[in-house]
Amino acid sequence: MSRGQSFVELAVSAPVILLLALGASATVQIVDARAGLDAATQAAAAEAARAPDPTRAQAAARVRFSSMVTSYPLRLTRLNVTLGHFNRTDQVVAIASGTVDISWAALLLPSRLTLESRASVPLESWRSHTR
Repeated sequence: MSRGQSFVELAVSAPVILLLALGASATVQIVDARAGLDAATQAAAAEAARAPDPTRAQAAARVRFSSMVTSYPLRLTRLNVTLGHFNRTDQVVAIASGTVDISWAALLLPSRLTLESRASVPLESWRSHTR
């Protein structure tokens, strides 16, 4: 009787444990993607803030952002960098978005989750200007 009861308890609890494990794994993937998107957005804004002119600021921000997001479980990433008038008192505002594919956990969550991040960095007052 004890063996049968143990088998029934295992049969009842195994799906619950499996769902909890899937949910935990999906949550870790989402948190990792969120941290990566935040870090890449902040780094892109900081890189643009140190650039000597608006053209180089846009290019530097995109290169930095692209190099960082490849290390994270993000797809379809986009970056929008606003430089203002690029005066010493302006700020660089970077807004990024990306999707996380969690279709393997579709029982618990939607198959894709879109994340957004925003970073604002003042322009470096000591940066050099090209004339």
